[in-house]
Amino acid sequence: MDLNGVHISFVHASYLQVTRRLWQQLETVNDNIPWLVIGDCNCILRNEEKKGGLETRTSVINEFSDWMEHNNLFEVDALGCNFTWTNGQSGHRRIISKLDRAIINPAWLSKFENWRCKDLPREVPDHSTLIGFPFAVPKPKHAPFRVQKMWFLHADFMCMVTENWNLPVFGNPDFIFTFNLKRLKVEMKTWNLRVFGNIHSRLKKDKLRFETAARISDEDPSNIPN
Repeated sequence: MDLNGVHISFVHASYLQVTRRLWQQLETVNDNIPWLVIGDCNCILRNEEKKGGLETRTSVINEFSDWMEHNNLFEVDALGCNFTWTNGQSGHRRIISKLDRAIINPAWLSKFENWRCKDLPREVPDHSTLIGFPFAVPKPKHAPFRVQKMWFLHADFMCMVTENWNLPVFGNPDFIFTFNLKRLKVEMKTWNLRVFGNIHSRLKKDKLRFETAARISDEDPSNIPN
């Protein structure tokens, strides 16, 4: 798939041979072409990237590191979780490690300056979701208005809409319709803050609490209460 001059390919785990890893399936990288691989490499680069289970063989780590050095590749600066995979066990059986990462070449960094990667907290799946993005992204001056699905689940929502829509307004039908829409949008924003509060701020705080709890748990995988 080609998107804005960037060729994108997907490799599913079912395609890979049992004894080989994602990076072992990749061809030699052309230094002049922007190149990125992001996802489950199924291998750590450093011993401190794994806790629990059997110790990873040094030869495997060196093979991965040598492949990166041979192709003039380096790992993207990552934010978020230190460990991106867990075996889903607890106590002494628990294993956590950093198997997912983003790897680029100098040509990619030259084209996409200040490119970073965010390792999101592990939630339902055993792997973290990785998101790549330019570090400095200008925010829009005016956030677009969006209707929230949760509004329709609130008992007072339709009553508020009906009352606001039926408020008196005079003019031709075209003017009345557009005026009602603008007035209702203002009322929806006010009603949302009054009923639900600032959900974006609340969500950020809850995500921060979740990430903090995940890091504390990762520091000592055998601690079941954590």
